[in-house]
Amino acid sequence: MSAVHHEAIIDYFRAKADSYDLVEEQVYWRLSDELLWTALAEWTLPGLQTGFHFLDAGGGTGRWTDRIARRRPDATGLLFDLSSDMTREARAKAERGGYRNRIRIRNGALERVDELLDGERFQLILMLHNVLGFVQDPGDVLRRLASLLETNGRIVVFAPNRYHATYFNLATGQLDEAESASRGRGRFTPEMPPIWLFTPTELGAALAAAGLAVESMTGFPSVVYPGFQETQKHGSSQRVSALLGDSVSFDRILELEKALLAQPDVAARGNNLLAIARKHPDGR
Repeated sequence: MSAVHHEAIIDYFRAKADSYDLVEEQVYWRLSDELLWTALAEWTLPGLQTGFHFLDAGGGTGRWTDRIARRRPDATGLLFDLSSDMTREARAKAERGGYRNRIRIRNGALERVDELLDGERFQLILMLHNVLGFVQDPGDVLRRLASLLETNGRIVVFAPNRYHATYFNLATGQLDEAESASRGRGRFTPEMPPIWLFTPTELGAALAAAGLAVESMTGFPSVVYPGFQETQKHGSSQRVSALLGDSVSFDRILELEKALLAQPDVAARGNNLLAIARKHPDGR
């Protein structure tokens, strides 16, 4: 991992760490979170054995480690993240949640995750909220993570959609960024470092090259897109507020999105991509 790349990511998340969890107060991201939790709680967690061990790779402030630790008190986990500022928040969350004895937290670069966690194996690996876009070589990191999975273990990858990033930048008047995004590398705000962007086919191919068989590929949210305000710490875009601002409309749209979530054809339309893949004995 180059020092410049490393420092850019650390600086970006240092500025966000203390307020990162405010995303839960924005109505669009509550919708997105509900859809991600549907995929985890209904499609992934029920198939895991009692006492399973999981890795939250790039887990940041521990938002998803927290949900899993609370839902499955039998589970143990390891949250691994580059940013000590983000994991400081995760440690506090684990203390408040009463599961600090079940969840370990370590700092390090995902480009060395297999070396740093050598000898440890997991039944579930999470790589959520665009972490794959921030690493230097996505294919290499996926191979390293796959080596930490037990046979028949699953990895859940939430990755930025190239098509949506292109649309978003055009919709917010950033033509240069839209052109860059269309080529597979871009950003959503001027202050963030450029990240890798994926099509469903590219993400599936990267998982397959790591010896993982894709069981499902989808995208979400797919009928409500964010505006520029949704990239900020506070507030909602007028259009998003009009759609999701009251509880009745929110619930109806959530059910619509859940129905679409189960349809693979929706993947390319999603704001984000979500893939669930399994490590088979023969590496298929």
